[in-house]
Amino acid sequence: MIVKNFLLTVLLLVSCVSFIIAGQLYWQKKIDDTVKQAMAEAPKQEAIENESKLMKYAAQLPSEVQEKIKNAIHTNHPVRLVIVGSEAISSSEKSWPALFKNELESTYGQQVFEVVVKEYGEMTTKEALEANVDKEIIDAKPDILLWEPFILNNNGVIEIEDTLQQIDTIIQNIQSALPDVTIMLQPPHPIYNARYYPSQVEQLQSFAKEKGYIYLDHWKAWPDYKSEELNDVVNENTDLPNERGHQLWADFLIDYFIAK
Repeated sequence: MIVKNFLLTVLLLVSCVSFIIAGQLYWQKKIDDTVKQAMAEAPKQEAIENESKLMKYAAQLPSEVQEKIKNAIHTNHPVRLVIVGSEAISSSEKSWPALFKNELESTYGQQVFEVVVKEYGEMTTKEALEANVDKEIIDAKPDILLWEPFILNNNGVIEIEDTLQQIDTIIQNIQSALPDVTIMLQPPHPIYNARYYPSQVEQLQSFAKEKGYIYLDHWKAWPDYKSEELNDVVNENTDLPNERGHQLWADFLIDYFIAK
């Protein structure tokens, strides 16, 4: 009888210990699974929060550009922004493209925008067609093309009607090869007391609106072209933006691309 009771006690103890161990193992697994799930969800939550923050910066951009930015965030393949223009672009570290590029990368990060700058000096639109500049732009594979289309270089050389036709031909060639490219047009900088040039810029704006291209009217940010104050930001001898002019131009584009 004593032996029987002893065996029952041992069995009971073994059962209790087994139950306790099984319970501990069960709850440990539950805890481990919860921790693993939390660790797995943390990067996702961080990514969601990062996307939300970046998309707030893009809030005022056209929807097609916002979609490209969102895709860049998801895929880690940056939006390729190709800036094309005349000698007003400049390769200086204080030029508007450099200032603009630095601010884009600082705000969005280098995984969202990849900026490529192509400067064509005093080239006209006619010369651009003859030199196959459209093919060079296509080879750069822009997702967004920000083009200052040589209006000032054409001034006094090529009639505005021919200029717009040549611009249209270049864009059509680019869009034929890159149907998803976003076209953004912007004028060159203003010139003090110019006579015909402002009218040509107005016609460029009308052309962009008619064709459905995005037009970035940065002239709003400059002093009036009839005001001598313009000489404070545009060099009177070269008719090119000075350091302050480049900053002014860059600030306009920064404010357009980055909502704050």
